[in-house]
Amino acid sequence: MNIKSAGKRVGKVLLISAGTFAAAFVGSTIVAGWLLVRPHKWRTLDCVPHVRHGRLEPITLVASDGVRLHAWAQLSRFADPDDWVLVLHGYRSDRDIQHNRRRFFARRGYNVLLLHFRGHGSSDPARISYGYHEAKDVEAAFNFLRSLRPGHKMRIGIDGISMGAAAAAYAAGNGTIDPDWMVLESCYDNIRHALKNRLARRLGNSITPLIAWPIEIVVEQLVQLRAKDLDPARALEKAHCPILLLAGDSEEILKVVEIEYLFGCIPQPKSCVLFPGAGHEDLLAHDTRRYAKAVGSFLRDFAPHKTTNVPTAT
Repeated sequence: MNIKSAGKRVGKVLLISAGTFAAAFVGSTIVAGWLLVRPHKWRTLDCVPHVRHGRLEPITLVASDGVRLHAWAQLSRFADPDDWVLVLHGYRSDRDIQHNRRRFFARRGYNVLLLHFRGHGSSDPARISYGYHEAKDVEAAFNFLRSLRPGHKMRIGIDGISMGAAAAAYAAGNGTIDPDWMVLESCYDNIRHALKNRLARRLGNSITPLIAWPIEIVVEQLVQLRAKDLDPARALEKAHCPILLLAGDSEEILKVVEIEYLFGCIPQPKSCVLFPGAGHEDLLAHDTRRYAKAVGSFLRDFAPHKTTNVPTAT
């Protein structure tokens, strides 16, 4: 009788423990999924800073699904009105860290539009979809630039970093924009690789295979997308403009083999430059000279434009 009672108690304890573990696993998976897609902290950025080489103007755009977007436009005094660069920030970033890009392109004779994606900065809150829905923001910004000079042959390029590069890839692949050139920096090849790499970076390689798939399912439900649709490599197969691919050769979030696969999917003309020792970071800040040489050479070859009294570029 005592043995039977002890067995029942042990069974009950094991059952409760298993249920508790299962509940904790499911709960932590849901929380992890939410943390990956939750909107970034909203910020008010109405104060327009003073900039060199032109003036900065605040702009409000509306995406095709009604999401309001905040942007800044710099009209460079060295640029022709038809020459523009759309600068796109990365995951949980914003325009603030893009000011070095703004200066880089403005000094080389381009007007610059700095965009805050949905769910970032002072744009409307929205769940982050790793570039897929953000492609609508790229489309809105691109159409805005086209509307500035109706009837003119405008020359519009894109400089995208990480998620910004993926959003540009989706928009170009879907045919909703037709940029004259794109510089894509640290762009993931597909979301499954990007998710596993991010988890492995934080949790290690041993536990990542156990939790990556459940978190992927949660993320799919939260952003109402299939993981297989989050594939910039496949989208870039349909691109119709010159593309420069930039990446660090020591990135943990983006492996070299994935960079090589992504580059292989891009049609000609294209170029790829790796930055020795660089991780998933701002490559312009990491190695200014290498960045300036790579992007400057690409622009000379594929983005001819008019300039007025351009200073010595650095």
